[in-house]
Amino acid sequence: MSPIELELRKLTDRAAIHDVLARYFQGLDRGDSGQVRSCFTDNVIAHYDERPRVIGIEAVMDSFRTFRRIKDGSMRLTTHFMGNMNFLKLDGDVAETETNAIAFLVQDDQSPNGLIAMRSLRYVDRLQRTGDGWRIAVRRHTLDWSCQVPADFSLTYAQRITGMPA
Repeated sequence: MSPIELELRKLTDRAAIHDVLARYFQGLDRGDSGQVRSCFTDNVIAHYDERPRVIGIEAVMDSFRTFRRIKDGSMRLTTHFMGNMNFLKLDGDVAETETNAIAFLVQDDQSPNGLIAMRSLRYVDRLQRTGDGWRIAVRRHTLDWSCQVPADFSLTYAQRITGMPA
């Protein structure tokens, strides 16, 4: 490849990797487990907070508390903001990133509007280029800080889109 072709590939790889991470957060906030699943390799290794390391896509998907909590009604919705994303490595078919995020988790605490858990999160990922594009192969998720505040207003994603004009 020419130097220009190499630089274009690097830029398109960076954009594709950014898109995988953004798609992950969007899938969480939409409660779309299929979308979240599409962000990982089948043999992914993940370690979320204090929980034990899990290996394989089925184990990772089973470990997500968000989907269970939304389904059982203990959480109303989530909003994740992807912040700084730094490339630690981008070499051929392997990339390493560190991404900061802020998550707002609207919990149902039996009060009229619930509580919001605000969390500062850090994701250190190793991604691989696959036949289906870039996917997360190894993930380390850490909680930097958290707090809870009363929620003033919250709607579920379904309620928000139902009220949108056609």
